[in-house]
Amino acid sequence: HSYDVGLHCYLSCPAEEDEGLLRFINNTVENKGRLEINYKGEWGTICNRGFHHVDAAVACRQLGYCSGRTIPSNMVDNGQGTIWFDNVECSGSEHKLINCSFSLDLTSHCSHSYDVGVHCYLSCPAEEDEGHLRLITGSASNKGRLEINYKGEWGTICAFSFGDDDAAVACKQLGYCSGKRIASYDVDYGNGNIWLVNMHCSGSENRLINCTYSIDISHCQHQYDVGVHCFLSCPAEEDEGHLRLITSSASNKGRLEINYKGEWGTICAHSFHHVDAAVACKQLGYCFGQSIPSNYVDDGNGTIWLVNIHCSGSENKLINCTYSIDTSHCPHQYDVGVHCYLSCPAEEDEGHLRLITGSASNKGRLEINYKGEWGTICALAFIMLMQQ
Repeated sequence: HSYDVGLHCYLSCPAEEDEGLLRFINNTVENKGRLEINYKGEWGTICNRGFHHVDAAVACRQLGYCSGRTIPSNMVDNGQGTIWFDNVECSGSEHKLINCSFSLDLTSHCSHSYDVGVHCYLSCPAEEDEGHLRLITGSASNKGRLEINYKGEWGTICAFSFGDDDAAVACKQLGYCSGKRIASYDVDYGNGNIWLVNMHCSGSENRLINCTYSIDISHCQHQYDVGVHCFLSCPAEEDEGHLRLITSSASNKGRLEINYKGEWGTICAHSFHHVDAAVACKQLGYCFGQSIPSNYVDDGNGTIWLVNIHCSGSENKLINCTYSIDTSHCPHQYDVGVHCYLSCPAEEDEGHLRLITGSASNKGRLEINYKGEWGTICALAFIMLMQQ
């Protein structure tokens, strides 16, 4: 009996021109939702297998919109009742969805979890009017979540494959000289539409919409919204990379900051070594210097500009060393600290000693004058010497 015959009798058999009315079952917005068709006198859903953007465009035009696209079934509520069509295939020239080819054979196990969802466009502007951009910002007006106006609606862009070249194009379109991508978790999540994904710009484009992209955002959520940091200025190489020390008790040591693209920011300590600190200190007018642990300096705030700095030691400016601007995995607790030397005396003049004594003049804390400053010596080295 598991193979007993079942029938679905049609409530009506309308003329071809009266068949196939469409409607949206939606929640928050009127132009997207679950697509339903009236077939043989009953409303029902359509299975999404084989249903593509060209089919959605035909459906949307039938509904009075200029065009549209499919959206994932998990973005619409599951329907109930009849599932009418499967394997819809349109050429794109049809006036009604019912004029496309389709199958009524739903023995292929299509359930309501695969109901078709569509997003119909509010407008289809000319190419030159498409793709306006805006930044949804927080504390700074030049960085934040990037949004695009596409088909008459504002929405976000998925960060998958979105790189610094793409950010530079977007920032130039917004009136800045250039820019870079920032991590999605550094911007507030958007809501509503996610329009584009897999952006690829050569860097020569005047507008982001002129780059290649996909509108298949089925695997993208708002936690992956694109964030960009647009540069306030793009100075000539010789004017880039001024340095400063944010100090506390001593003017020659503290958190190192760099002015890059018109803004002051910190440097990530990952791979930052004494040779890099020496270059920075010489640029600041000192003779030499060393790196100090990040927990010796106050955490900065705002932009972290550079990471993975590698200097040979011969550079006149820190910006002339190699570096990366991908600081997405570096928080301010790893800001670079440096201690610049007050002097670099000849070897024979280095290393004067003194005792800081208490009750007896011949015993006390040993201090050494090194690089123009008095300081102490760690006892660990003495202990190891005594153990030898």
